Amino acid sequence: MECTMVAEEPSPKRSIESRLQKRKRSGKIKATVKRLKAEMVEIAEQQKHIREGQKEVREKFEEIEFQCDELKKETFLISQQAASNQKRLNLMFKILKARDENNFHEAASLTQSLRECMRSKSQSNTQVVVDASGTVGKE
Repeated sequence: MECTMVAEEPSPKRSIESRLQKRKRSGKIKATVKRLKAEMVEIAEQQKHIREGQKEVREKFEEIEFQCDELKKETFLISQQAASNQKRLNLMFKILKARDENNFHEAASLTQSLRECMRSKSQSNTQVVVDASGTVGKE
């Protein structure tokens, strides 16, 4: 007995089911792609907002750095003025003390030193002025 294989033709029901499954899978894939595209758009918008926020923070930081540098300069000028004021006050105190002790020669010498100190100050014009709003500037 000889066995021969006869190829069975696919049943029409099976091929219809196969086509329906392919369509169903294709529809699912399309839906997934559509959902992923929507998510990508949303992520892109979020990234854009993040970049804008970073830009704002960077600008604020640069402004703060600038203000910090300005404050350092103003602080330096104020400390210079304070040192100059202290020097003049010390001279004035020594003048008063010398006069009190009737040491007029030393008082005259100290007075001359004070004049020179005042003259050099007015020539350098480094006096710092603070106005009513708290702004510090040179006079």
